[in-house]
Amino acid sequence: MDQQSSAEPRPEYYDPFQQPPRHDPSWDPMAPTPDLTYPSPPPQRSRVSFAPASPPPGNTGAGAETPSSVGLGIESGGQFPGYHPVVSRDSFQQDSPPGTPQLANDSSKTTISPQEYELNSPYGATYYYPPHYDASPPPGPPGNPRFAWLTRTKGWKLVYGGWPMYAMFCLGFAFALGHHIFYLHLDGKPADDQIRMMRFGGLLSYASKASLVAAVVFAYRQQIWTTVILNVLRLKTIDSLFSAVDEPLMMLNWEFLKKGRAAACLAALAWLFPLTVILTPATLTVAPILETREEMCHGIRTLNFEHEKTKNWRKVDRVNGVRGVSLSLWNCTVPDSQNLVDTPFNDTFFDYWTESSGHVDLTTAQSALTHAVIPRRDAALETCGAGWNCSYTISFKAPGYKCAERARGAFIDDHELHKQGLPINASQLMPMGNLSYQAMTNLGDYFRYQINLTEAKLPYPKHLGALRTEPVLLVGHSVPKDPGNLPGNNTAPGWDTAYEAVVFQCEHYLTNYTVHFNHTLSQQTTTILKRDYLHPIVDTTYQPDILADDGTRDVITATPESNYVLPIDFENYRLVFAYHSLGKRLRAYLEGIITFAPSAQVESSVTKTSLIDPETYIPYPTLMTDIQQFYENMTLSLLSNPRFVVVAWAADPSRSGRDLGTGNATTGPAPALAYPCTRTRVANAYAYNRRDLWIAYAFAMGAATFAVVLGSAALSQNNFHVRDVHVSSIVAATRAPCLESLPWKASRWGEVSDEILAMKLGYGVVAEPGPNGTPAATAVGLGTPGGRGWGEVGSPRVVGGKVYYGFAPREVLERTRVATFGPGQPRARGSAFSFRTWEHTWAGGRK
Repeated sequence: MDQQSSAEPRPEYYDPFQQPPRHDPSWDPMAPTPDLTYPSPPPQRSRVSFAPASPPPGNTGAGAETPSSVGLGIESGGQFPGYHPVVSRDSFQQDSPPGTPQLANDSSKTTISPQEYELNSPYGATYYYPPHYDASPPPGPPGNPRFAWLTRTKGWKLVYGGWPMYAMFCLGFAFALGHHIFYLHLDGKPADDQIRMMRFGGLLSYASKASLVAAVVFAYRQQIWTTVILNVLRLKTIDSLFSAVDEPLMMLNWEFLKKGRAAACLAALAWLFPLTVILTPATLTVAPILETREEMCHGIRTLNFEHEKTKNWRKVDRVNGVRGVSLSLWNCTVPDSQNLVDTPFNDTFFDYWTESSGHVDLTTAQSALTHAVIPRRDAALETCGAGWNCSYTISFKAPGYKCAERARGAFIDDHELHKQGLPINASQLMPMGNLSYQAMTNLGDYFRYQINLTEAKLPYPKHLGALRTEPVLLVGHSVPKDPGNLPGNNTAPGWDTAYEAVVFQCEHYLTNYTVHFNHTLSQQTTTILKRDYLHPIVDTTYQPDILADDGTRDVITATPESNYVLPIDFENYRLVFAYHSLGKRLRAYLEGIITFAPSAQVESSVTKTSLIDPETYIPYPTLMTDIQQFYENMTLSLLSNPRFVVVAWAADPSRSGRDLGTGNATTGPAPALAYPCTRTRVANAYAYNRRDLWIAYAFAMGAATFAVVLGSAALSQNNFHVRDVHVSSIVAATRAPCLESLPWKASRWGEVSDEILAMKLGYGVVAEPGPNGTPAATAVGLGTPGGRGWGEVGSPRVVGGKVYYGFAPREVLERTRVATFGPGQPRARGSAFSFRTWEHTWAGGRK
């Protein structure tokens, strides 16, 4: 006779007594019973057949050898091959003595009328397998059947289930890489808008760490459940597990650290990760660096003596309101010739040189007295720009002195020098004489008073105003062998060996210079990179023994006469005399002598220069090269005054340095006059320390990788299903009725007693007992030869009733496990790094 439930179930509720018996080979013994909105009373049938039909043994009753466990709602019957009586009894019903006939309806024990059915009785089903409810559907939506094999792989299930963890890990790495690229972009650049850049770098660092921490926390949540599955823990320890990432003091629980080592490591990582936020921003600092740019600079000028060819003193040469200045002063054969501007020169009308201009005297004097190249006022600001230093290289042709040593030694033969055409008395130099310096710089020099024009008659002398030769510098000086031990006079011991005399000669040459200028702040430095001596300014040889008599007051004779520079060739004449004017200023400083002993006596302007040691009045040993540099300083100092007509633009030497093009005094030179330069400045710039950044990120990524591995293992143990710590999940894990028997106390504030906190709980499958004590789940071994069962005795068989996955005392979990999988399999040891599902471990490792 059929029995009906006293309560009507939900439409989706499966009532085993309303369905025909069936056997589902894919049935999962771990599948939970679907939930009910309101629990129904158990079926009125008090005895259900779980075994296939087979002949029972002679004694079909439950004897003394058949133990029962009523309190936990699990009955374990003795196993006989092919026959297993499974008895469900009322909670008020007591065990009957062995051999007692089985009651079909015993009303003396309870007001409820239970019904019992013998195995294979005409009123019961032959056997019953609970239907398979897959609480864990395969991850992934149904897709193309061609890729079905992929969705069934463990890798796919891991990725599909744990994609938030993997996505956060990849996102953290992406932010770290972006952090590196951002700092690499800033490295070496000016530290502009430092606060914004630092904040953005901090944002990338925070985003990376937050993403990695999210992956760690995800992994930690999975490890929480595997930890409680694999271990039986005190409730207080379970509290620590669920709140360690929120309350760091929870990690001080010893049981938590001992049994949940993997979870404790992940919780510690979650708390230590913020330290990397402190380290990574320090990898971008601001430091002074030399910023270098190859650009075009304005205000760079050079020298072009060719402009002297067209300079006519009769014209007011103004460019941008600035008058041009020549290096020379001129006489004219015609008085009051200002109105003869356009009249060409001839034999009776021409200009001839008389003196260096006052501007040249001023500029060369400044250079000589300051021992340096005179810079143009505000040259660095005009050329480099505010806040910048700059450097550039220019090339030009200008006069220079080519020097060569002619004699050296303590005793020099004057006769030999005279034979070489050097009319200098080296015997007057120490140690033979008492002179420390002797220079002859005006031999063959141009005589400025060429003729008395008031007395002169036409035609004028042929060589009137002619530059016959350029004076050669003849310089002799003494060099002390031991500057720290100088004899006081020529009678002191060691005088003869304390000095040696040096004689050298310098000729005036047209020279091709390559000069490097450097403007640092307001200081200008120059370096002669290269000097090529092209040819003598006047290619003649002075003849001191021959006096000219050509109608002029200049008695200088030089050979060959054809190389004289004559006024009628006015362009070349003005150019050569521009060189001569500059050289004359040098010679004026060098001419003269210095007597060393018995006391220093100076008869020269050379002591105004840096060529003589002011302490001893003896020239420096490098006098020859010093004179060359001294003259070069004078030449380069011409650039300090753009009024000189020889000053031109480096970008266009044909244009006067006063010509600003389309620019003006306010806006500066025209862009077309810009010249290549190297601009530099010491500025605050970003300095990126790559090593420190990636060391910090290496630790972070390594820790996150460790967490992801643990999270993946936990995900696999959870059958590839993501677990969380939501309130709903915790409520679902605490629905086992056995928890109601704990000594809870009513607390308005949710306080839990120490007794309950000390209670040890585990997580697993819990079978619910019926409301009247009837066990709702049991399992027996089915497998007699020829029977309908499968597998070995003790393997998973059938479970009836309502099943929970949740927390319960250890003995409840163990008895449920034994009832489900049989007593023959001990529970296997689990590992945090294992990728086996927890049901396999719970079942004793049986697959």
